[in-house]
Amino acid sequence: MSEPVNIKLDTGISAPPSAQQKEGDAMVESTYRYDALRDADVNGFSSSRRPTLVTLFGISECGKTTFVGSLFAILCRHPQLLKSTFIDSDTLTGFQRRVHTRYLSEKGISDQPRTQRRAGSILNVVVGNERGDDQRMVIFSDLSGELYNDAASKDEIVIQQTAVKYADKLVIFVDAEKLLPAKNNAYKASLQSLLTRFEGNGMFASNTEYFLVFNKVDLIENETKKAVEGIEDECDIQRKREEVANLWKQRKQSVLDIVSPLINIPQDNIYEICSKGIEYDNEDPGLIALFNRLITEKMPSSLSTEYNWIQKLVKEK
Repeated sequence: MSEPVNIKLDTGISAPPSAQQKEGDAMVESTYRYDALRDADVNGFSSSRRPTLVTLFGISECGKTTFVGSLFAILCRHPQLLKSTFIDSDTLTGFQRRVHTRYLSEKGISDQPRTQRRAGSILNVVVGNERGDDQRMVIFSDLSGELYNDAASKDEIVIQQTAVKYADKLVIFVDAEKLLPAKNNAYKASLQSLLTRFEGNGMFASNTEYFLVFNKVDLIENETKKAVEGIEDECDIQRKREEVANLWKQRKQSVLDIVSPLINIPQDNIYEICSKGIEYDNEDPGLIALFNRLITEKMPSSLSTEYNWIQKLVKEK
């Protein structure tokens, strides 16, 4: 059995009474559980092997927070789908907030708490294989969608997002709900502006693995149901279904035409998901496949010992 991951967190936040120490005492190794952390706090994470940084990228309301809430829910209640065991997290409160957001979204409650611009965005989880061995840490950056909205027009905000620049895996979210209407040019223009600004500032590294995720695709099926409502002839039903399918294909291609000149994303890294699709024993297969790619797939090649994204991230603040 491999040695367990040793987690230490020293963020300058007061420790619980049981873990407080007198001045001059050596740091006591213990696991603290806080809300999501700020970028500068991530330097306090340590483990027996280099963590993997997964950065969620996208403008507001594209489903990033619901996505990470669903991932944590699956790890807790149905981890065998990910061939993993949940070991620990220093940010349980942050995850639970996102699980709650996912729940509200699932119930169709629109007035849900959003990730604030200045709120902590860093979440971490330690997972092992099905036997609890081969433990590793995955760190998620769930930056506010509103912050990405601001970055679409401001270079100074773009260059501050070091979690994008040093990501091992960067997941670009596209909101299918905003693509479906006939008037979707404003949304696509915002997406193009955001990607162009990050690319122009050298924030997309060549050694990052990129994923493109079309979220909320369950709404396409809803559109299909509306289109065939009241139609009895099978040929007409099939024709309407094909119309909706072709419309979605065109919308999807219009996004690919925006992304492709800026970022090379392999076809295997393009997903269509519903981030709320975690009904027990009826989970969205695309969502589960993406979760697996992000947390259980073989880790990227080790970096040089001289390169440490955590130290760089803090140093540049």
